[in-house]
Amino acid sequence: MAAPHKFVDDAIIGRGPREDLSKKQKLTTASWQVISIPENAKPQERGSYIGMTRNKRANIALNYYKPGMRDEMHCHPGSEHIFMVWQGELTIRGINEGEEITLKPGELVHINAGHYYQLANETNEPTVLYQVATVPVKASPVERRSFRRAGDKTAEDLLPERRMGWGAEANASR
Repeated sequence: MAAPHKFVDDAIIGRGPREDLSKKQKLTTASWQVISIPENAKPQERGSYIGMTRNKRANIALNYYKPGMRDEMHCHPGSEHIFMVWQGELTIRGINEGEEITLKPGELVHINAGHYYQLANETNEPTVLYQVATVPVKASPVERRSFRRAGDKTAEDLLPERRMGWGAEANASR
């Protein structure tokens, strides 16, 4: 049986320094942050995340996935995420049985805090997602946990490890 994958955090993955999002916004006031999805939905040099707005309770972003691009299997302790497909198709996988679906434009998924998922563009066209992420009420020392090399894993590969208590063991080591 394969050994469980270790976790890595954002300190290793990193998105870089905090970005001034007002440069991407059409209007920024004390009350509002106005953005244009079409003006900002462009491929990134590295990664898929395009920050758009930020406030005390939630962050809005776009995710641009080039054809064949996918994330590692990961979770965000304390933060819920909502992804709506704006353009293209998104395949999302979790680690529990039945957690795999392909979404089309106008469809969305709401992911509970701390639940593992992987986003993938398995088509030959770009995928653009609209993302809402809540800010954790209680600060967490880790914003994101990932399986190393999870891109090589499917939900079926992870289920036997989960049944053997690996998920509980990993959670206890946090």
